[in-house]
Amino acid sequence: MLADGNIGQVMEPVEFASRAFVPPPQEWAVRGTAETRHNLLTSLFLEPDLMERHLLKMEAKYQRAQREAVRAECWRTEDADFVLVGYGIVGRVLKAVVELARARGIAVGLLRPITLFPFPVAQIRELSRRAKAFAVVELSNGQLVDDVRLALEGRRPVEFYNRMGGNVPSAEEVLAFVERKFAAEEVLIHG
Repeated sequence: MLADGNIGQVMEPVEFASRAFVPPPQEWAVRGTAETRHNLLTSLFLEPDLMERHLLKMEAKYQRAQREAVRAECWRTEDADFVLVGYGIVGRVLKAVVELARARGIAVGLLRPITLFPFPVAQIRELSRRAKAFAVVELSNGQLVDDVRLALEGRRPVEFYNRMGGNVPSAEEVLAFVERKFAAEEVLIHG
């Protein structure tokens, strides 16, 4: 599980839907029970053939998770020219950025990864069919931006904006970045 420090510090009212989403149990998941002990990943195999069999089994589990367990929120991306990517508290900031940008006539959307492993590669690639560029905003020094660039395989430019040390950017701060980068992308695209 990956979260930012702000999530643990947030104190505000929460309204739960009458039927909260609870994903169905996955047979490959470890739930801390004797029945799921066999799902615990370990690599304590010293004999090469046993290790190879084990690694092939783990790869099959990963491929299945990639097909069945990836989760991401796409918000206002259906007509987005520019897609923002961020998780945790940044995802909340980016929703405000999307609204501010759209009020100024800039078609911006948000992809918020919910699972980071497996990563929402297919969703990012699908968005790249329409979007002209992506921008990753994170409260670290670029770990997420690498995943987005790998997912896009050079199909679209990826910009990067970050803050660290507990500094959460304001929506206006990120919007100024988006406007600078969006204008640069328009110049590059329309030339």
